[in-house]
Amino acid sequence: MNIYYGIENIPADYKGACVTLGVFDGLHLAHRQIIQKVIELATEQNSRAMLITFEPHPRRILSQSSANHLPILTTVDEKIELLEKIGIEEVLFIKADRTFLNTEESVFVQEILVKKLKVSAVVVGYDYHYGRDRKGNPQTLTAAGKKFGFRVIVIPPFAMNGILVRSSLIRELITEGKILTANQMLGWQYSIKGKVVRGTGRGHKLGFPTANLVVNPPDKLIPGDGVYFVKACLSNFEYFGILNIGMRKTFNESERVIELFIINFKDEDLYHREIKVIFIERLRDELKFETSEALKKQMQADLEICLAKINKLENKTEVCFK
Repeated sequence: MNIYYGIENIPADYKGACVTLGVFDGLHLAHRQIIQKVIELATEQNSRAMLITFEPHPRRILSQSSANHLPILTTVDEKIELLEKIGIEEVLFIKADRTFLNTEESVFVQEILVKKLKVSAVVVGYDYHYGRDRKGNPQTLTAAGKKFGFRVIVIPPFAMNGILVRSSLIRELITEGKILTANQMLGWQYSIKGKVVRGTGRGHKLGFPTANLVVNPPDKLIPGDGVYFVKACLSNFEYFGILNIGMRKTFNESERVIELFIINFKDEDLYHREIKVIFIERLRDELKFETSEALKKQMQADLEICLAKINKLENKTEVCFK
């Protein structure tokens, strides 16, 4: 897969690609309908299949308050990894700054799609918008295609069980801890990456040593508070684990923490190492217990539930491709 960072890095003789454009945060099933159409068109025309996306998310630039900044579902690296699996040939990352976002829609089409890329076809979703104040839409793009001689295909909404699959809905589901439904709409299991930092050491005392994680990047969406059945990707292998996200209510703490217990894992010091956590299922709410022993009993019950789930799964330990 060829990856270009910035339109200025596109080869001068580039032409004839079938492209799609969008933020594609999450690369969910609706996005994949669009991408698959681009790949099919490129195959039919014996041309390139290109995805054009924008970094950072335009809404993060346009937001007037840092409090309103949009948490992201997929980082640049995650997008690249997912797109490689999907099979897109080329990806162009365009920097989304205020100058770019103030580009008139007609200028964007002429300067980038026509003059620079010399596209043969453009595929977009039904709700795609582009250009200053989001004035560009599938209708204006279709008109531009007729004017400049490229084909435009608009992909209709994609629904699961009568519900439209959208990035905003998936963010809501993950925030509410509804990981199973979110994963179904994504078409892959949601994940975060974090570096292990020192914690209080209570997990060791309870017999459940945990790795305390600081998520990177900080704008990555963290699921809602609760206890999750997860996979932990470490040293190129996946291990099952239990993840707690919350305030450590039993100990009356106020700082939100992410604690990972890796099942049947005995290894060297994990401090400062990066772990990828893949969310499988939410087990329960974070609860407040009257004593440490009551908490330990619940943690043992959580472990038994996870062990039963593991026994039903095949390939208990798999290679994790970063």
